[in-house]
Amino acid sequence: MLSFVMTAQQRQLYLKVRDQGRFCSAMDDQIGAAEAQVIAEALKVSKTMADLALAGCRVGDAGAQAIAEALKVGTTLIRLSLHRNLIGEVGAKAIAEALKVNKTLEYLDLSSNQIGDAGAQAIAEALKVNTTVTYLDLHNNQIGDAGAKAIAEPLKGNKTLTELNFERNWIGNAGAKALARALEVNTNVITLVLDMNRIGDAGAIAFARAITQNITLRHLDLLFNCMGIAGIQMIDRAFLSVTGSAYPTLSNQFHPLAFSIHPRLATADDVQTVLCLLTSRQELEDQSAALPALPAEIAELIMNEAQYWQGVQGIKREQVLPHLQDLHVTVPRGSNGSSIRVKAIQVVRNWPGCFDATTNPVVDLIVRDEQGAVRYKRTVKPAVIGYDIQVVMVLPATILRQMREGWGVQVQPSISQAEVVLESLYYPDH
Repeated sequence: MLSFVMTAQQRQLYLKVRDQGRFCSAMDDQIGAAEAQVIAEALKVSKTMADLALAGCRVGDAGAQAIAEALKVGTTLIRLSLHRNLIGEVGAKAIAEALKVNKTLEYLDLSSNQIGDAGAQAIAEALKVNTTVTYLDLHNNQIGDAGAKAIAEPLKGNKTLTELNFERNWIGNAGAKALARALEVNTNVITLVLDMNRIGDAGAIAFARAITQNITLRHLDLLFNCMGIAGIQMIDRAFLSVTGSAYPTLSNQFHPLAFSIHPRLATADDVQTVLCLLTSRQELEDQSAALPALPAEIAELIMNEAQYWQGVQGIKREQVLPHLQDLHVTVPRGSNGSSIRVKAIQVVRNWPGCFDATTNPVVDLIVRDEQGAVRYKRTVKPAVIGYDIQVVMVLPATILRQMREGWGVQVQPSISQAEVVLESLYYPDH
């Protein structure tokens, strides 16, 4: 039951979903949480809707929660795509709860959202009991090793999932090892996509072992990771030893140093540790006397001021062509609804052969406001900090103080630099 009166446009959307037939799609950034609630109400009563695609909308967590409620009672939906919808862990957890009871959904696309490890862990719990989902797309969702490990557990016993997409996440060797161990016993997964993650030789060796024991896997994509010659050779030898096994895609590996340069941000555990130090009179190892305890309300004010939001990051792991494949990210609203304050802009590039004297490795850094107007533009020559790794750090205080939700940072190569295989644009905020 809706808590508001539908507008004429929302009423039209309701009827479209309820009565149109088996397929309905919308690619409209005007579809937000309220419209998602309207769609959810229509899904609850539709007798025919089987395929719903809401790409590039703004349904957010509230909209995802509404659609999740519809999944609990709906009996017709087979495919659901919520690609690029500003969905975080709250929305992912709601959908995961729905998957535990839904008996019809086979295809779920949550790509290009921000569900993170917590959202992936919730999805993992659902996969332990869900018996219908065969395709799961979680690419570009800020999922790291913890999320990959969580999903690896139900893969060991899941009998229905055949395709899993983890492309453009933050999975390293630990997550890769967990997934590889799951593949050693899983007999259903045909396609596993891990392009554009952070998997090195240790993860490659684990997958090589899995390939020799898995006769079902047909596609294992590992493009644009951090594997060296040793890891690639291990996988190649594993493939050659097993007739009919998967042939992994392994090209365009890059230097692992590219992911070690960004500043480490405070975790929830870090924040709790510091808060305890402020309030508990705890003695430190290098001090004989205890720290004076602060009143809890003052300590919380300090922590609220000091706590960092998990910075915005855009990564392009492909060959870069000028004016065609620019790298850009946009400042969102803070995770708690507060505004974001940009502290610095950092660009990291992996460019094999950047020492060639004939090249000019400059970039144009452009800041645009929410209307698209250029507010800052500067041509910068990156500093070379290691073989084929370059870094640009920009601290223009005046423009940074102006940046807010909706503003974007764009990186353009000033000349053709087709050998660049990675550009990472990152700006930490608080």
